[in-house]
Formats: sequence, structure tokens, C-alpha cells
Amino acid sequence: MKSKRHLFGGIQPYLFITMLLLATSCDSNKKWNDIEFYEVNKSEQFTEDYEYDDDDEFADFHDDSEREFDVSVDMQFMQSGNGISEEVCQRINAQLIDKLLNQSGEQVADDAVEKYIKEMENQFRKDKLVREYVDHLEGTAEYGFENVINYRLTQTVFAGGAHPSTTTTILRFNAMTGDFISLDNVFPSANHDALIDLLTAKLMKDNGVDSMEGLHEIGYLEFMDMFVTPNFALRKDSIEFYYNEYDIAPYAYGPSTICLDYATVEPLMNTLSEDSE
Repeated sequence: MKSKRHLFGGIQPYLFITMLLLATSCDSNKKWNDIEFYEVNKSEQFTEDYEYDDDDEFADFHDDSEREFDVSVDMQFMQSGNGISEEVCQRINAQLIDKLLNQSGEQVADDAVEKYIKEMENQFRKDKLVREYVDHLEGTAEYGFENVINYRLTQTVFAGGAHPSTTTTILRFNAMTGDFISLDNVFPSANHDALIDLLTAKLMKDNGVDSMEGLHEIGYLEFMDMFVTPNFALRKDSIEFYYNEYDIAPYAYGPSTICLDYATVEPLMNTLSEDSE
């Protein structure tokens, strides 16, 4: 007969399914729940005098003569141990460096973080109109569904204006192979419309309304449509869809989280059919 199994895999789906089945045994959590992480914490802060040019057309708008720079990075990275290979750790770390710091994954984490901060400093010194620049990054790994690591990076940036901007990015990795798990790996694009319906219905339920008009009245989805965010975490008991400021609600609402349990979304997830006796 044929059986269907969830496919959360990335580049090597068949291998991932094998690992997933192994992970459901009695001893499953010991290997990957003991993954070790090391922390890279670097920062640079300084205040410098602002030097006005004789032809500075903005000089009359400056009420002080100092510029402030404050950048910090505090991120967890994987290290081998407890059965997790160095190759897998390096693969995941390289993707974190590339996707979150926009640096070459061939660098070690410490060097990549230092280079990121230096690039922000160089940009600050070139852009003389920016009087204050704040950029704080905090990245943490979270254990989720069997053999899945959710990585959450929160970045707060202020470069002038009414308020700072905070953005959270969530990435997912197969802890046994190091493969990145994309949205399409979990939900095929053909099922996104149906998933949007589930997300909208859950948003209504969480906010005590029963219609789209009700959502509009309390401030949700007034000027945008619901969408399937690539910012999601495969938690142990549910899938968390994380919407940043302005994604589906005004800034004052802050971020929005919609959680759907696996039983609800199972019909929409990627599956692999296998012949078995």
C-alpha cells in the first residue's frame, strides 16, 4: 500500500525523512537537543564631532555638533559536539552569516560580525546627514519540531525619524543535514491561497471577530492583503507565522503572531508518497 509522510526536507528530502523517522523513537531528543552553541557578542559605540562644511545647506537645521554611532551584534552560532558533525555546524553557520549579516559564509563568525560592524561604521562616516545611527542585532537558536532548529534574529535600527524600526527574521534548518528549510519546502505555492484562508480565520478568532470587516474595524489588513509570510517557525506543537510591524497592522500594534497546529495545516503541507508492502 502507499503511505504519505510529511516532507520538511530541503536539498535531501529522502534523507531528511529517514532522519525524521529515527527522531520519533524513544531516544530521539538526546542527539539534537544537546546541540551546543557559542555566542559572538561584539559592539562599537562612539560619539564624534560634526564638522560643518561652508556650503552645508542643512547646517541651519542642526541643533548640536555631535554624531552618535551605536552598533552591536549578539548572535548564537552552532558548534560541533554530541553527535552533530562539524560539517553540519559549518553549513548552518555559513547560511546565518550569508542570510542575516550579508557577509561571505566562508568567514568564521567572529570575523563576519566584525566586518559587518565595520561596514556599518564606514557607511555612517560617509553619510554626514545621519546624526544618530543605532543598529542592534540579537540572534538566538530555538529547538522546534523534530530535527528542526528555528533561528530568530531581531534587529532594531534607528537612523533618525519618529521611532526605531524592529524587524524579526526567522530561519529554519534541518539539524541533521544543515539544509535550509524554505516556505516552499513545507507548503507548495499552489496551497498558499488555502493557507491564507486559515491564517485569516485564525486572526479573526484570536481577535474575537468573525469577518474581514471586523478585522478592518480593529485595524488589521486595512491597507494590505493577508499573505503567507516566509517568517515562520516549526515549533514542536504548531507552526508560528510571524508578521513584523506594518505587515498586517499599523506600527502601534507591533508584530503579530498567528499559530496553526499541525493537524489543521496537514492537508496543505508537502507530502511524499512511497510504495510499501
